[in-house]
Amino acid sequence: MKITLSALAVAGALVCLSTTALAAVPGPAGTPFENNAHLKAQMSNTSPNKIIIDGELITGVTGPENAYTKDNTADGALMITPLTGQDFTLFLETAGGVSVSIDVSPKPGNGRTLHLIPASVPLKPNPDAKAWEESQPFQKTLVSVARHVVNGEVPEGYTDMKVARGPAYNPPAGVQLTPERQLVGSHLQVVRYRMKNTGYISRPLSEKQFWQKGVRAVMLSTRTLYAGGEGFVWVIFSTAEEGA
Repeated sequence: MKITLSALAVAGALVCLSTTALAAVPGPAGTPFENNAHLKAQMSNTSPNKIIIDGELITGVTGPENAYTKDNTADGALMITPLTGQDFTLFLETAGGVSVSIDVSPKPGNGRTLHLIPASVPLKPNPDAKAWEESQPFQKTLVSVARHVVNGEVPEGYTDMKVARGPAYNPPAGVQLTPERQLVGSHLQVVRYRMKNTGYISRPLSEKQFWQKGVRAVMLSTRTLYAGGEGFVWVIFSTAEEGA
């Protein structure tokens, strides 16, 4: 398999999107959210409810006094029961730096489970990756990261992160993209996507089809996807920290 390395000279970095509109939380199915998002959810005030923030330990809970009882589970989730029938707002924080506010509407009934999935990587110091990335010129770092990942290797200091918590990515690529692996450093993060041509004709590919703001480099496993064919694309992004 021939891999094409192409470092894109893209100005700017990944922009963290703030959520201004209220997003409804439907129930136990996972609900992605941006950091500091404002959500709303109905909860039982006659039975305990459970709030899970995927991959995180809930360490801070702030809300009106005497409006609810709470308890943390061993795995970092939050058990909460409203003591009122009036709406109120909860502010949650996690050990990993994720924050979210929830407008709670208490109603009698069975308890609910809210499964929340952070849509971006939390900002955690990564001194090993930072030192390695800064030990050489930026373009050399990009090329080195690219060579590592297309060969199935992990760049120095990089860690695996769930792909559900990767950057928002919707390029005009013209092929179906499924994220399969994410590696996170200090200034850079890499996501490997499986490409599929769901059309009936062959589709030529170029790196520019996979560009959007925050992308620093693109590596393609093929220049052409036949009808029904599959391949891989590795995309290097600036981290949220780099874009701050």
